[in-house]
Amino acid sequence: MSRAAGKNGPRRGVIESLIDDLTGGGEDKATPGQLRQEGIGEPRDIPGGLNHLANPPVKQQKVPVPAAEYPFSNAILAHGVEPEGHMHVRDPRLTGGQRGAAMPAKPAPEQTPVPVYIVEGRTAPVIRTASPRHITVPASTAAEPARVCGHNPNRVAIRLLNEDTATDIRVAVAPGDLTLDAQNSVITGGALIPWPLNSYTQIETQDELYAIGRTGSGTPLLSIIEVFEDRGHR
Repeated sequence: MSRAAGKNGPRRGVIESLIDDLTGGGEDKATPGQLRQEGIGEPRDIPGGLNHLANPPVKQQKVPVPAAEYPFSNAILAHGVEPEGHMHVRDPRLTGGQRGAAMPAKPAPEQTPVPVYIVEGRTAPVIRTASPRHITVPASTAAEPARVCGHNPNRVAIRLLNEDTATDIRVAVAPGDLTLDAQNSVITGGALIPWPLNSYTQIETQDELYAIGRTGSGTPLLSIIEVFEDRGHR
């Protein structure tokens, strides 16, 4: 027997013993993948050495998919609580279920816009007219004062001038305001228009006026100028 045969004998026995350890003494208990991993059953024997160990089979791994988050449970705000472990309930104050709840305001009705045009109106011209005249004022001893003017809303002002050289005149709104004093000598009440005054006294009124001599039996002459304003004509 050659030297090579002597060397291969023990090595062949070591390989067989390894196969027996893997197979369980002749019983095929190893899986095909394990046998392939150990290099058993493949024609890769190297003279004078052990078989090369094959690389383990590569398993294709799937891309990991994160677990779906349940609303209000596994989300961040729920801190990972499972759906079976809690119940999502709204605050009753938000639904009007208790006293003191803030009731939602009703929406305002929709308004239809209306176009607005600013148009400068035509200003009617103002025409002022004067009505000059004169009357004789009764003496202080008379029973009734004289009516100077009546009620007129179109009148702007009235101007009065005492033309007498000795007797003063008193004017008032009502005849009852022009009465004699206790001695029946001087008219009291109202306003005085003295005879020395040589200019018109203007009174801005639309009401009535009455006049009478202040004292004595003199009947002074009273000049009257009524000023009217008319806005309805051009």
